[in-house]
Amino acid sequence: MERTLTIGKTDLARQTRRMLDHARRGETLIVESYGEEQVAVVDVQDYRILRALAAYHALPPHPVPVHDPSPEPAGLTEEEVETAVRAAAGSPQARWNRVLQAYLDEHINLGRAAVLLGLPVFELEDRFRLLDVPRRFGPETLAEAMEDEEAARAWVTR
Repeated sequence: MERTLTIGKTDLARQTRRMLDHARRGETLIVESYGEEQVAVVDVQDYRILRALAAYHALPPHPVPVHDPSPEPAGLTEEEVETAVRAAAGSPQARWNRVLQAYLDEHINLGRAAVLLGLPVFELEDRFRLLDVPRRFGPETLAEAMEDEEAARAWVTR
C-alpha cells in the first residue's frame, strides 16, 4: 500500500516539522500549488533506493544468476563496498548503488544487503515492498540461511 499525503505549499510552510516527520516515517509528500503537483518529498533512504535502482537499470546488460545459472553468486564484502564509496569520492549513494546492484544481480540476499546498509532487515524489506523493488523470499542455500541468521543477530544485538 502506497503511503502518500498531498498537501499545499501553505500547509507545508505552516507545518514543516510535522510534514517532514511524515516523510521520515516513509510517507511520500506531494506538494501542490493551485491544484498542480510541484514537488515530492521522500525519506532519504527511499531516495537512495530509488537512485540506486535507476543507476542499476542504466548499466549495460549483464548476466545474472537468475537468467544464467552458470555464474555462482559472488557475494559482497564490506571492503568491496568501501572501495566503491572511495572510488565515488566518498558519496553515500555509492554504497546504496553497489549493494543494490549485488542484490538485484542475486549475488547477495536481503539479509546481507541490510547488514551492508546498516538497516534492520525488516525495515529494508518493508521499504522494498513499498517501492516495488523485486524481493526474494527465503534462503535458497545454506550460505544464504547463515547470512540471514547473521543479519537477524546483528539486528537483535543493536
